[in-house]
Amino acid sequence: MPRISEEQKIRHLEAQIESLKAKVAAKMVKRDPSQRFISAAVRHVAAALAATEDSSTRKALDEARATLGAVLALSGGVMVPQLRRSAAQLDEAVVLAYVQAHSGARGEDVAAGLGTDTQTLRPVMHRLIEQRMVKTAGRARGMTYAAV
Repeated sequence: MPRISEEQKIRHLEAQIESLKAKVAAKMVKRDPSQRFISAAVRHVAAALAATEDSSTRKALDEARATLGAVLALSGGVMVPQLRRSAAQLDEAVVLAYVQAHSGARGEDVAAGLGTDTQTLRPVMHRLIEQRMVKTAGRARGMTYAAV
């Protein structure tokens, strides 16, 4: 098994710190109904941004998202920058490119890096394994992926 460099360890620890910050912010949002509604509004505006092609609508939605994010930040919440990708949005080429760039990554790491969850990632990863484009090592949650 290859050794992990100091830079990789630092990046991994920084990612863990950001994850913990996001969990704490999510707990705060769950406690306060107003933050929960504002957070939901931010997600809906972001989804609308992703769905529209009209430039004036995109500009207005972007301003609304920034305003809602500022309100959320003022009250101690954190705006989540990206939406989870659905299986339809998760392309095999994107997953393969990520695995090539991050050889030896676990499923949770790949999913987090692509902004999705493991359940969405799993069918795409199974197809890549069947096509012999990705190989695995280990079992269950300890399984790692590498490009062939």
